[in-house]
Amino acid sequence: MSGREEAGAAVQRALTACMGPGAAEQLALAQVRLAWTEVVGEARLERGPLHSRVRRVTGGTAHVEASDPMLAQELTLRSEALTWAVNERMRGRPGATIVLLGLAVSVHRAEAERSL
Repeated sequence: MSGREEAGAAVQRALTACMGPGAAEQLALAQVRLAWTEVVGEARLERGPLHSRVRRVTGGTAHVEASDPMLAQELTLRSEALTWAVNERMRGRPGATIVLLGLAVSVHRAEAERSL
């Protein structure tokens, strides 16, 4: 086991002991969300009313929700570069144990939520 893997395992054990069994997974997801926010901010993909967020990660796929169909299309077109950039941003961060393999982008439908 490498030094990074050992450190990750130690963080996971400490979180489990202090906060319960789901803490390490929540920290890993929080690291993905933070890296996503940083990357799309630097790429100027979040301006004015346009925004996106990572809802969940399953099987290495980040499920991203975009506020607008045009933004969703742009994120899809840039998905490989964004995936790489998020992984690079997370490299070496405590608790960042998720490695993204790709993105699944959808459009958030606020009006549909209001009518439910």
